[in-house]
Amino acid sequence: MNVEERDVIARSKDIEILSDTFRCRDAEYTKFYCMKVRIYFDNGEVRDFIMRSHGDPKGLINFKENKKGIKDNMKDKFLLLKNGEIIFKSWES
Repeated sequence: MNVEERDVIARSKDIEILSDTFRCRDAEYTKFYCMKVRIYFDNGEVRDFIMRSHGDPKGLINFKENKKGIKDNMKDKFLLLKNGEIIFKSWES
């Protein structure tokens, strides 16, 4: 997805874990594991979000346990777009 700076209305500043990992139930995501999180953005908005891991829950478990600082590293990498979509910014600008 090509995201331009003008499409971004907020950046995440913290993430709160709301659930354990579970098998996603939506038809298009049946091969994924999910975990509910709450994302706090720098504009004051708070949004609930479903994180997904393909095929193996280990990535989400590592995130939850903050192994190797993965949660700390990811907590400020989510973007809230004008259209309400939340995306993970995996690149550095």
